[in-house]
Amino acid sequence: MAQGNEKESKSKKNKLLVAAIDFGTTYSGYAFSWMHDWRTVQVQKHTSEKFVSSKAPTVLLLKPDRSFLAFGYGAENAFKDMTTDSNSNSDSDSEEATSSPESPKNWKDYYYFQRFKMLLHKDEVLHRDSEIKDISGKKMRAMDVFSIAIRHLKTNMLEEINKRVASNIYDKDVEFILTVPAIWGDAAKMFMREAAVQAGINTGQLTLALEPEAASIYCQYCKPQDQEDKDTCDYDEFRKLVKEKRKYMVVDLGGGTGDITVHKQADDGTLEEMIPATGGPIGGTTVDTAFETFLETIGGEGILKTFKDSCMEDYLLLFSEFEAKKRDGGESKVRVTIPLELERLIKEKRKMTINKILEDSVYKGVVKYNNNKKMIFEASVIKSFFREAIDGVIKCLEDILNIESCADLSNIIMVGGFSESKLIQRSLRDKFKSHRFLIPDEPGLAVLKGAVYFGHIPNGISRRVSRYTYGVQICRKFKKEDPESRKIVLGGSERCMGVLHPIIRRGERIEAGKEYLHSFQAFKNRDGKFKCGFYVSDKREPKFVDDKDCRLLGTLTIDIPNTKKENPPELEETFILGETELRFRAKLIGSGQPQECPPFDMLDASKLPGKQT
Repeated sequence: MAQGNEKESKSKKNKLLVAAIDFGTTYSGYAFSWMHDWRTVQVQKHTSEKFVSSKAPTVLLLKPDRSFLAFGYGAENAFKDMTTDSNSNSDSDSEEATSSPESPKNWKDYYYFQRFKMLLHKDEVLHRDSEIKDISGKKMRAMDVFSIAIRHLKTNMLEEINKRVASNIYDKDVEFILTVPAIWGDAAKMFMREAAVQAGINTGQLTLALEPEAASIYCQYCKPQDQEDKDTCDYDEFRKLVKEKRKYMVVDLGGGTGDITVHKQADDGTLEEMIPATGGPIGGTTVDTAFETFLETIGGEGILKTFKDSCMEDYLLLFSEFEAKKRDGGESKVRVTIPLELERLIKEKRKMTINKILEDSVYKGVVKYNNNKKMIFEASVIKSFFREAIDGVIKCLEDILNIESCADLSNIIMVGGFSESKLIQRSLRDKFKSHRFLIPDEPGLAVLKGAVYFGHIPNGISRRVSRYTYGVQICRKFKKEDPESRKIVLGGSERCMGVLHPIIRRGERIEAGKEYLHSFQAFKNRDGKFKCGFYVSDKREPKFVDDKDCRLLGTLTIDIPNTKKENPPELEETFILGETELRFRAKLIGSGQPQECPPFDMLDASKLPGKQT
């Protein structure tokens, strides 16, 4: 791949450019590069009140009619203005307020969504009509929320591209890439694709990129900046270890999840995944959750909901300040301003002052509250807020390094916005002293820029490892060791129902685009249609589709001709695995042509536990 002959590498796409959208839990952004100069990635800058960044908060503000109003810093500022105006209006004389020619907008009528990506982490209960709540508890169809946000990012990106060129660039000129965590389930990936299509992206021009894979590709092809920081990645050294076919770990720590995998260069110069991707909800938002738990401990259960309902403006300001302060947490004392309204509510609920509460708690001596309304946290307390994330990442790394095939692994790449935390970096280096940690110049942009590269060289990852066992339900011949309760008679012979026939097993390595064939006879069909269920399990060798660790992933509906019961039609399904998404097709054996059928549906609510028939 990227060893010495990088200049000779050409984009594999025939579009004018590749544009990637990194849709994150806390921050989102987009980047693009032209086919003729694909390694030069351009990133849009976003401006807040205090600084310029390459990403914007994943915050969406919708009007009362659920149409788009603002995204990112614009959404944050507009919503804060609404809450400020509402509070000012409530404090003023009511008669004067109602006589104003322009009454302030009531923020409670608007929809304010933040950090909603984590909904998709719960893949088992996800469906097409899943709902999410905004900051005030109002519900909305999640697919619409994601779609509106993606549409804004796409539209904004095209506008920015057209500002930089003389001729017009249209959707048809762009290959779109959308990033997703490698640990996401297949239904979540399908959800993101459908949301993107609903947002106006042609499904034939859309590819999903797995986040740690994108970061791995980025580190091979990026153009390094001046490396003055000793903690940043030495790209020449990294490319050397890749060329020598040494294994390395990619640790992608974002706002919501930690996404971890192991790569090695194959003989053909592409990358291959060595173990199933692992991780979980161990990103930066766990620190916010710990801070919320602290406030609930001090103020009493339910205090934050009461505070939010009472003074949304101060609620937003409090957590905005903590978000900024936590970035350097663990190095020294941290001071956070406690709003007057929160202090009043705590005193009212607990019947004592904040200082008295702290004196009587486990935080005595390590958290103080002064006359300037500042809560002062010793570094040890801030470290404790990071504990869940740190312990979770360490556990994942230990589990991987304990795998026999990873025993010789010594290099670990850290990417993602949460990887920028010095406390996270120091904690991992202290724990894994014999391993070398490599951190790119801009770890928070590694996934975004790498996704652009992946769009140009989609064959950069040639082999992956299955995270699950996938299979179909069959009624094979009954065996004497089978449970009698599963015996049925079909076509005149005894068969065992509900058997899982594995197509691919957990841990097996798959070439990208590998096709797996499965043929069977359709004994049962209704109205000329046959529904084939596709199942998934965390176990390597599940026996039956209704085992505890096995679940229905989705169904494929196939039109079949009317035939006599004694001569049921034979069908052939093809499962295309090893790519970033599952693909399927089916045909009647003897017809010679693929049978046109609706897409394999993993988002039908009827597949959920308790709703299957």
